[in-house]
Amino acid sequence: MKQIMILSSSRTGHGHKSIADALAERLVQSGDIRVEIVEGFLLFGRLGLKAGGMYGPITRRGKDSWKIFWSVSAGNPEFFSQTLTSFIHDRFMQRLKKDPPNLILSIHPLFSSTVVSILRENNIHVPFVTLLADLVDIHPLWVDSRADCILCPTDEALDACRMLGAPAAALKRCGFPTRGVFTEAARNAEHRPYTPDRPLECLLMSGGEGSGNLRAISKLLLENINARVTVICGRNKRMKAALEKHLDIYGERVRILGFCENVQDYMLESDIAFMRGSPNSMMEAVICNVPMIITGSLPGQEERNPEFVQMHGLGVTCRNKSQIIPLIKGLLENDAEGLNRIAEKQRYFRNFDNAAEIAKFLSDTARESPALIPDYENRLPLLTQAAEIYRRLESAGKSK
Repeated sequence: MKQIMILSSSRTGHGHKSIADALAERLVQSGDIRVEIVEGFLLFGRLGLKAGGMYGPITRRGKDSWKIFWSVSAGNPEFFSQTLTSFIHDRFMQRLKKDPPNLILSIHPLFSSTVVSILRENNIHVPFVTLLADLVDIHPLWVDSRADCILCPTDEALDACRMLGAPAAALKRCGFPTRGVFTEAARNAEHRPYTPDRPLECLLMSGGEGSGNLRAISKLLLENINARVTVICGRNKRMKAALEKHLDIYGERVRILGFCENVQDYMLESDIAFMRGSPNSMMEAVICNVPMIITGSLPGQEERNPEFVQMHGLGVTCRNKSQIIPLIKGLLENDAEGLNRIAEKQRYFRNFDNAAEIAKFLSDTARESPALIPDYENRLPLLTQAAEIYRRLESAGKSK
C-alpha cells in the first residue's frame, strides 16, 4: 500500500484543510492508498501553532499588516525559506523516519520550498509535488524549481509560476479540487433557474466580513427587492448573535445560521451568493452553479480573485454597498438575462472531477516503495530566534 503525505494546515483559514480533505477522500477510494495529513505548523512546535493561529485575527482586523507581511516575504523568499527550513528540519525528519512516504504533497506555501530543501540536502528520493491553493496571485514561496511537479488550478496560476522561474516541464494545469459533498450534490441536483414570480434567494457567506457589513447588505436586500436572505456565520457566535438581534424585524424573510456541515445545500437553493474572494468558497459556488457577487478580497493571495471571477464571467464584483441594489436589478432585467448568463458561464467552467483527476495523478506519481530515510544531524535553531520571530508576528497582529 502506498502512503501519501499531505502537508497542510487548519491554522491559516479553512481553505487548505478543504483541499486536503477533497484529495484524501478521493485517494483512499482507490483502496491501495493511505493518506497522512500533516498539520504543518506542528513542525514548528508549540510556538508555531500560536503563530499560525494569528492568521485569522490579522487577516480579519489587520489587513494592512497582512499586506505588509505578504509583500516583505514575497520580496525575500530565499531568506524566509532558509529560516523556516531550519525551524522544521528536525521534526520533519523525525516524522519521515517514523513513517516514510511514497510521495509528499504540499498544499501550503510555507511547506513547499522548505521541504524540498530538506529532501535535497538529505538526499531523500521521494516525489515532491506542490498543489497551489491560490488562483492568480502566487507567492514566491509556493514555487521551487526543484519540485517534481507544481499543480496549477488555473491558467493564471500557471503563468505566474512561469514568471517566478518554474521550469515548464514541472508545471501541470489541474483545475481546483472541491470536496465530494459539493460535487456530488451538484451533480445530482440541477440548480433551478430564477424566475421573477418568486423572491430572490440570497446567500451571504461571512468569510472575513464583520457583522456590520453583513447586516448592511442584508438590510439593503430586504428593503429594496423581493428577497429572502440566508447568512452563514460559521463559528463566529458573536456575529450570529448581533445579526439575529438587528435582523429579527424581518421575520421569516431572513435566516441566520452558525457553522453548517451542509453549505452545499444552501448554495444549491440560492439564486445568488455574496462572499469574499476566497478561492475555495468561489470554486464551491461555481460547482453548485450559484452566481456570485464578490464584496472584497484579502490583500496578497486574493487580491486579483475578484478580477478573475469577472473576467471568466463567473460572477460580478461590488466593493461599494451603494452599488449592490442597482447591480442586482441590472442582473434581473429581461427575465434575469444577466443572472442566467453567469450561471451558463459557470456550467461551462466547472469540472466535477478535478479532485479525482488530481488524486489519480498523485497515485500514479508515487513511488512503488517508501523512500529510504538516512540518519541526520539536528539543526534546531536557538529558542531566542524563534521567540523573536513570534514576537514580531504578534506585534503585527496587535498593531491594528
